[in-house]
Amino acid sequence: MDAEKNGSAGDVKQEIVRNRYLEYIALAFFAAGVIWTASIFFDFSTSINTNNAQIDADISSIVARVPSYIKDIRFTAYGTVQAGDTLVLLDDAEFLIKVAQAAADLEIAKANLEAIQQAVIISKSSEASTEARLKGNAANLEKAEKNYTRYESMYKDSAVTTNQFDQVTAQLKSEQASLEAMQNDLLTSKSVTTQNELNIASAKATVKRKTADLAAAQLQLSYTKIIATANGILGERTIQAGEFVNTNQVLVEIVLQDKKWVSANFKETQLAEIKLGQPVAIKIDALGGKVFDGIVSNFSPATGAKFSMVGPDNATGNFVKITQRVPVRIDFTTPPSELAIVKPGMNVTVEVKK
Repeated sequence: MDAEKNGSAGDVKQEIVRNRYLEYIALAFFAAGVIWTASIFFDFSTSINTNNAQIDADISSIVARVPSYIKDIRFTAYGTVQAGDTLVLLDDAEFLIKVAQAAADLEIAKANLEAIQQAVIISKSSEASTEARLKGNAANLEKAEKNYTRYESMYKDSAVTTNQFDQVTAQLKSEQASLEAMQNDLLTSKSVTTQNELNIASAKATVKRKTADLAAAQLQLSYTKIIATANGILGERTIQAGEFVNTNQVLVEIVLQDKKWVSANFKETQLAEIKLGQPVAIKIDALGGKVFDGIVSNFSPATGAKFSMVGPDNATGNFVKITQRVPVRIDFTTPPSELAIVKPGMNVTVEVKK
């Protein structure tokens, strides 16, 4: 009888303990439900997170500026480079010929200018000589006119013969003709001088153009030596010696190391709580979750979809509202020397502190 009473008491005790555990579990689920329900209407977090983010950096593309064959390649893939280092040498034989031709054309233009300048000197000298002779002819005409006036009076008084008067008349006409011819010669000489002076202006312009042609040819020649435009680390090497390259063909890319940032794509619903200058924790996946410091520096003027090659068309009648992403630029505040191991394209998780 006593054993039965002890067994019943034990069962009751176990039932009470089991019910208590069930109550605890129910309370836990209830509390979780309350917290979840409250989280829908209230934001209790102290930060805003996204893992839709990557490291970015400036990348400088080195392109060929003239078409030619590659003569020599002086870089290796992923190597460090300094601005001004020679990366590629192109075959320059054709460009050397063009420089020589431009230099010869310039010499011809200069010689032509000198010849025209000398012609101006000669024409001005001839003009001065003609003016001097013109003064002499004017004096002779003045003398002939006086003789004619005197002989004309004498002829009327029969003081001179007809033959003498005719000689004086002929002399007057001759001097008049000589003076007119000399005046025409002077006009011609001045016209030649004016034309030569105009030719000088044209010849000077030709010299300037040929000088520019030579400079252009020398510039084209300089493009056969392709140099690094910035300090950084080189990307893939996709070219080979002897290969023909075209103008604007990318030969290699330089990843600049002095400026890196994070492009984080936040949901549009998160932007209301993100402000310029807010501190950011940047956790890089490839580095074992190592955290770097940063700040919010800029917002994209449009969503990522608006910058895509094929934008969404919401006028098809099958519209489904999708939360859009807006790119946000986050600058590192960590010293650049500590960012050497950070590579563009790495995935990161950012946490913007409220």
